[in-house]
Amino acid sequence: MSATRTCPACGYTGRYASDALADVHHPRHSCAKHRQAIERARRRVRLAQGRVRRDCTHPRARHVHGTRVAYVKDRCRCTDCTAANTATGRAVHRAQTFGRWRPFVDAAPVRKHIRELRAAGIGVEQIAVLAGISTSHVRELAAPERHGNPGIRRVRPETAQRLLRIGIDQANRAPRSHVEATGTRRRLQALIAVGWPHDELAARLGRGSASLRRSMLSDSVTSQTAQDVSALYDKLWGLRPPLSTDEQRAAADAARAFAAERGWLPPLAWDDIDTDPEPQHIEHAVTIEDIDEIAVERALAGDGVRLEHLTVAEQDEVVRRLTERGKSIRDIAQQLATTKRTVSRRRASINAA
Repeated sequence: MSATRTCPACGYTGRYASDALADVHHPRHSCAKHRQAIERARRRVRLAQGRVRRDCTHPRARHVHGTRVAYVKDRCRCTDCTAANTATGRAVHRAQTFGRWRPFVDAAPVRKHIRELRAAGIGVEQIAVLAGISTSHVRELAAPERHGNPGIRRVRPETAQRLLRIGIDQANRAPRSHVEATGTRRRLQALIAVGWPHDELAARLGRGSASLRRSMLSDSVTSQTAQDVSALYDKLWGLRPPLSTDEQRAAADAARAFAAERGWLPPLAWDDIDTDPEPQHIEHAVTIEDIDEIAVERALAGDGVRLEHLTVAEQDEVVRRLTERGKSIRDIAQQLATTKRTVSRRRASINAA
């Protein structure tokens, strides 16, 4: 059973495991040391109450509280900044004691790495976020030599380590930065080639069909789009598309036919889907074998076949036959679930042929 003893002279209170231990150890405490500890605590409270808090007023920097730079540059004496400065001083003293003190390292490798990151599409602000340092400091390090001024020659080892550990990869890019679209386009084409309908892929990505189609036709896409498509590709490339209903089976068949007509390759045809060279496609004339008469008849009958489910030859044939039946552009667009502009382009290509 624990026991508690309080000194009537200095107010020191101790807790002990038993009365016997309390009788032995409590008289051994130092009243002078206890009074000194109380005085130190009171002094810390008074100093904390009288500390001056200063916010950053530098025009190009954004110093935050709780850091040594705010203590030194802004002369802020709040509790957090003082604690950060004290911790840094202790670390420096410890490193000096053990002979490991390296206050600065050469900034040239750091500057070169920042330039490589920027050339790869990782901006200054994103570099600052990944490294956990200020944007202004990254800009100063990345600045080239001007008017004989070599710029920053040395940096702290901690700063160099934070910047050099940032890799040049997709995950480090800012979500809205633009990247080359070849890998994204090939992944979508490969999924369509094995039967995944375009609309299904758009739905799984949370995108509209037209928006995803623009991404497939563009030379560049946002980093977020590239990451989303890559994650979806890794999830679906080895799975079969849904084939439970007649509509799903028809959509899968149309997707495969659409991809085959354009020479899109399935996932297993690529060694490295991002860097492999483009295969050479042999153009061939459209023959009667390129038209699936069943698909054409279903489209003419309004059996839920969308224009994008058909090959180019089948699209021309359906639009031609519907036009011969007296259908207007509006009616054809509504029946094939497409736009009037698309129908107009198909009509123009038929007339040009």
